[in-house]
Amino acid sequence: MKTVVVWGMAAVTALSASVAVAATLSVGSATLGVGNGAVPHCDVNGFTHSFTTSRGNVIGVTVGDIADPACEDGDLQLTLTNAAGDSVASAGPQTVPTDGDGIANSMTLPTSPQPAAGQVFGIHLNLKGP
Repeated sequence: MKTVVVWGMAAVTALSASVAVAATLSVGSATLGVGNGAVPHCDVNGFTHSFTTSRGNVIGVTVGDIADPACEDGDLQLTLTNAAGDSVASAGPQTVPTDGDGIANSMTLPTSPQPAAGQVFGIHLNLKGP
């Protein structure tokens, strides 16, 4: 019975401490909003990508089929991931250049660090803007 009382007191003490800590938190904004909606994007058919390697390491990624002029001046960045989905390299942000034609753009971003090609199983592309 003593053990139950001790554990019960420990639980009450722990809960009291967590409530006291929670009570000291302050929120910087009076409002908070959530919702869903369409996020506009500059490219409706997606991008292509290919890897540039040197001595078995991925040193860069060429991203192609970037809509022109809709995506120009946007910031492109990417993350390379391993089989577990963990980041092994990143690149960018790099601004998509503005040109005078209507032909889809292509650009190469250097990766850092430069992982072994066998470690790369996925790529996450992100274009912010324009």
